[in-house]
Amino acid sequence: MAKINLRAFTVLIVDQDDAHRWMMHNLLAALGVGEVLTANSNDDALTLLKRLSKKSVKERIDSVDFMICDLFEGPLNGIAMVRWIRMHRESPNRFLPVILMAKALEPQDIAEARGFGATHFLLKPVTVEALVDRVLTVVNRPRPFVYNPGYFGPDRRGNVKDVPEERRDLGRPDVRVDRSPLTTALERFPNDSVIRIFRPPNHLKRKAGGDGDEHALFTEGAVFKAHKEMEKAKCEYVGSAMDYVESLQRIMAQAGGAADKSEHFQRIHGLARQLGLQGETFGYPLISTVGNSLMRFTGSGLPNNVASIELVKVHIDSLTVILRNDMAGDGGETGRELVSQLQAAIRKITQAAATG
Repeated sequence: MAKINLRAFTVLIVDQDDAHRWMMHNLLAALGVGEVLTANSNDDALTLLKRLSKKSVKERIDSVDFMICDLFEGPLNGIAMVRWIRMHRESPNRFLPVILMAKALEPQDIAEARGFGATHFLLKPVTVEALVDRVLTVVNRPRPFVYNPGYFGPDRRGNVKDVPEERRDLGRPDVRVDRSPLTTALERFPNDSVIRIFRPPNHLKRKAGGDGDEHALFTEGAVFKAHKEMEKAKCEYVGSAMDYVESLQRIMAQAGGAADKSEHFQRIHGLARQLGLQGETFGYPLISTVGNSLMRFTGSGLPNNVASIELVKVHIDSLTVILRNDMAGDGGETGRELVSQLQAAIRKITQAAATG
């Protein structure tokens, strides 16, 4: 068994969830990745990748070996990122392994992402075991790339397994197998209608210290260290979430004397969005429930009235109760009662505002 060595690797994480992005950074660092770059949006990631394509000596940015990208909702999402990497002329590496992660992976989303060239998938909240598995798969078992007039990306036939011989008809005049290095293949990326199968040498495996047919594996110590980082992130989450709640309280205090509260509600919307993303990841789904509810109200443009202030306050009160009582999981009967009381308060406030 060869011990995997990722000190020479550079990994890019694109995640809109601040806490989850930092946790992923620390997990990869614990597993031995030498350089972990982060971005919180597709725009930031694309800017970084475009700089990489210019090979700026002054900025001394290493090339990215693989990328882990959140499957965003909205016009700029992980699928759009994959499409840019595979097809855009400014892409620094059209063969870059891209792992997409999301809280839910519907079959149609997976099919669409694969259709644009996604390499692998991760379900959020990410576990150490799943992350280790995807990294080892990228390093040890890279898929051949296929080019045809309608697709460019990893072979979509599922897991690539060793077989006695290639069962596809490679003798056809419209099918060619290319075993040249990826950089060479990229320089002469074809524009004709010939189906090309790229089977370059596994440079990531060599870079990680693997040799021949023997797979490179993580040591027990590296995996143990990653588990400790995961435990640490979960332990620190309550304090981090309470910081968000205190920020919400400060914003509300400022909003009290303001005639136009729209800017304050926008700031609250941003904080609520983060709480909605993070709670479930760190074992506090009630935080996500309340955070998402607050995000929906503030995202729809609350009017400058007393009812809006009351709506925000009942959400902040619920978040405070959850955190002070350390209500992990669904909170049991207490958690269900809290959600029920929040919903009742919301109905009362909105009905009073509608009739008043």
